Amino acid sequence: MPSVKEFLRKRLSRRAILVSHRLRAMAANIRYGFPSRGMLVIGVTGTKGKTTTTHLVASILQEAGFKVGMATTVAFQIGDTTWSNDTNLSVTAPFPLQKLLRQMRDAHCDALVLEVTSIALDQFRTLGIPFRYVGFTNLTHEHLDYHKSMEQYAKAKLALFTKPGLRASVVNIDDSWGEYFLKKGTAPRRWSYSAQTATRHPSATDHLFADKISTNPTGASFTLTTEHESARVRLNFPGIFNIENALCAAALALNLNLKLSTVVAGLEKLQQVAGRLERVPTKKGFSVMIDYAHTPDSLEKLYSTLRPDVRGRMIAVLGSCGDRDRTKRPIMGALAARFCDYVFVTDEEPYTEDPQQIIEEVAKGVPRGRALFKASAAVAERTERPLFKNPNETGEGEWWWKVPDRREAISQAIDMGKLDDLIIITGMGALNYRTVGETKVPWNERMVVEELLGEKKLL
Repeated sequence: MPSVKEFLRKRLSRRAILVSHRLRAMAANIRYGFPSRGMLVIGVTGTKGKTTTTHLVASILQEAGFKVGMATTVAFQIGDTTWSNDTNLSVTAPFPLQKLLRQMRDAHCDALVLEVTSIALDQFRTLGIPFRYVGFTNLTHEHLDYHKSMEQYAKAKLALFTKPGLRASVVNIDDSWGEYFLKKGTAPRRWSYSAQTATRHPSATDHLFADKISTNPTGASFTLTTEHESARVRLNFPGIFNIENALCAAALALNLNLKLSTVVAGLEKLQQVAGRLERVPTKKGFSVMIDYAHTPDSLEKLYSTLRPDVRGRMIAVLGSCGDRDRTKRPIMGALAARFCDYVFVTDEEPYTEDPQQIIEEVAKGVPRGRALFKASAAVAERTERPLFKNPNETGEGEWWWKVPDRREAISQAIDMGKLDDLIIITGMGALNYRTVGETKVPWNERMVVEELLGEKKLL
C-alpha cells in the first residue's frame, strides 16, 4: 500500500509540490528567527567532493580562529563539538535545518559552512540562508531520476551561484561544466581553480592551481599557487580529486583575505573524513578501505587513483542504491571488474526496490568490465590471477560473486585478504543505517568491518 507521501506526490503537480516546499521553508525561517543572518555563510555544491571540501573549509576557518558551524552528509559541528548526521540527507528538511542553525547562532558561531545539494536547492530547503561565498566541485551523472537531464541538474545547482548578496564564487574549470557556472554566476568575484592548468579562465577574476603534484596511497602533496604567491601543501588524502577539493576550499578561504600560511595549515590539519577513503589496517598486512563512492565517475576516480600503488590485489565490495537512476548500475559493476582483481556484488540500500534485482543489474556489467581490464603480465603474476583472455566467459564463482547479504560479502572479502591487498567497500560510507523498504535498518560500515576483523582475530 503506498504511503501518504507517495499518494500526495502522484496527485499533486510539481508546481504545487514546490510551492509547498517554499512555504514550509519560509515557515521554518520565521519559527527560528532567520538564524543564519549575521553569520558568514559558505556553501559548497557539486556531485562529488562536497563533504570533504566542506570539512576542509571548516578546518581552515578554525585554524584562522573562527567558531564554526558546519552541516554535511556525515556530520554536524558547532564549535569544538561534532556529531554524526543520522538523517541520511546531505541537507535536512527546513525545520530541523533551521533549528540547527539557531543552535549555531545561540552558540555564537562566526561562520557557517554548508554542503548544498541540487535537490535541496530545487526544494527550497536553503531558503533564507544568506550565502556569501560558494564553491563548485564538479558535475557528473547522478540524480537524473529526479532532474531528468544533466541540463536540469546543472540549472538546479546554478541557483546557488545566482543568489543575491554573493561576494565570490569559486569554480573547478577542470570539470566540463565549470565554464557554465563561471559564465552564468552573478558573484562580483569569480575564481577559477585547476589541478591541470595555470591559466586563468577568461570569465574568472582570479585563479588558483596545483603544481608539482605527488600522490601515494595515504596522501598527496602539491604546490598551491595563486596569482601572487605559492606554498607547498601535504594532504592526508590521496588522489587528484582530493587535490581539487583542497583547491576549492583554499580558494573560498582566500576570498576571506586569510593568509596563505593559515590556509595551508588548515588543509594539512584535517586527518580524515568519516566514510571517505577511511582505511582500516589489519594484522595480516592488508587493509580495508571504506568510501562513499556511489556513482560511475566517483568509482572510476577512486579505483584508478588507488590501483597504481596497491602492491597486492584489489578486492571490491559494491552494490547500488534503490529508487535511483538504474542506468548507472551495470556501469558500476563494469568499473569494479575493470580495476579490481576480485569483485563481490551485494546489497546496499534497496529502498522500495527488490534488492536481488538491483544486484542482478550491477552484476550485468561485471563480465564486460573484465574484458576491458588492462593488467600487465607483472600485475597478473603478482596477483596470482591470469590475464583475462576470453570476454565471453562470465567468471562468476571464480573471480566475482553475487552475495546478497552485505555483511557476508564483506566477511568473504576479508577472508580473501593477503599481504599488501586492499579491500575497497563502497556505497555506504559513514551512513548509520540502510533504508530497506520503509524501514531504517541500523548499519555502520566501519563498525561492521571492525567487528568482523575482531571475530577473525585480524584487528
